[in-house]
Amino acid sequence: MQPNWSLATGLSLFAALSCGQPAALHTTSNADPSEIAQTLLANRPVANVAHATESTGTGAGTLDPEPTAPAQADQPVGTVRVVLGVSPSRRIPVQLWYPAEESARAAAAAGRSVLEFEPAGPEREQWARLVASATPHFTQKTMHAADAPPAAASKQRLPLVLISHCADCLRFGYFPVAERLAAHGFLVAAADHVDGTLYDAAKGTSVGLDVDDFLEQRRLDMFALTDAMLDPEASSIPQDLRARVDPERIGMLGHSFGALTTAYASTRDPRIRAIGILAMVASTDDRLPYTGAELAKRVMLQPLSKPAFYLAATEDIIQLFGMNDIIRSNFEHSPAAAWLATLKDAGHYSVTNLCGINDAYLNGCGPGQRVENLFERFTYLNLDLATDMTAQLVTTYFEQQLLGAARTSFAEIVSHHTSVLTVAQHTP
Repeated sequence: MQPNWSLATGLSLFAALSCGQPAALHTTSNADPSEIAQTLLANRPVANVAHATESTGTGAGTLDPEPTAPAQADQPVGTVRVVLGVSPSRRIPVQLWYPAEESARAAAAAGRSVLEFEPAGPEREQWARLVASATPHFTQKTMHAADAPPAAASKQRLPLVLISHCADCLRFGYFPVAERLAAHGFLVAAADHVDGTLYDAAKGTSVGLDVDDFLEQRRLDMFALTDAMLDPEASSIPQDLRARVDPERIGMLGHSFGALTTAYASTRDPRIRAIGILAMVASTDDRLPYTGAELAKRVMLQPLSKPAFYLAATEDIIQLFGMNDIIRSNFEHSPAAAWLATLKDAGHYSVTNLCGINDAYLNGCGPGQRVENLFERFTYLNLDLATDMTAQLVTTYFEQQLLGAARTSFAEIVSHHTSVLTVAQHTP
């Protein structure tokens, strides 16, 4: 039986390993992923893995010094937290972002603390403790969305983008992406997958990825959320946001296990027309220590049949298990149009605002070691730059797929970041 651990746990062990004790470690093609995982757990050398020569170079390459200025937003952004009843026994928090009334522009621009994503109560207190004790690399502490009513805009129907978070993460873990989408006219809805959130991980109650049924539960969470966003009588949705979704323009975005959730949900819900896949964890066998055997059978998703945007990070720890290769294979064999963005010197959490919230979330922020050569030290891609590029890429993709045209092309985004970003297109 494989050990019961979560992806965040595995990444935490990798972070601890790469920040200190000499251990193994230059991975080669003959290394067994399961063996490597056990090595990370035990902090011991890997058999059949060559040792590398220690390097003192930074390895960071030439980086763009600052994020590009965001495109002029049509509207300021509003946000609100609601609670959705998925079933009689399951209630989950949901964060909504949306184009707000013009009167909200100054408040949104001024920003406010990410603590305000949670109302007063136990979750707010827990979130505040996490932020207060975060590593020095946790930097994204200000959101730019107001507590304001949505723009009337003649009550026009809006495109909807659903967001599914990574294992042991949070619904607002991608708020820079959500804010940009909302500023560009999208309604964005992200759910907390209760029992698999950062709060659950902090309390030691997270179910982990070895629970095969949790992928199905996540899918049901997103299915119920889609139902609610389309229902003009949904009591959980604020009155002025009910029935504002265009049912023909629904997309879904996910990161890590949320990317897997997105891919899985898209194969079972025809309402989802386009998908965004960020650093997807997926397996073609049952050797991974944080997945059950039945789950592994269910996630062999190649090929996905809907238009898809994929993102892979070159220094993502999931590459130890060949997952970047699975992402590329899905891209290359897609029967529908697909795009693959690759972020150089980025890690698993570079696309989130949770990078550095604790030691389990360090793969992507601050100093680190190469995934395939732990003796080679470097500095991860600037976090603000990484999240800004991700927000631009995701918004461009969903504008193309759900609006028919985008304000900015992928080529334009790449032209500003040629040293750290490539985007490839697959046309079937």
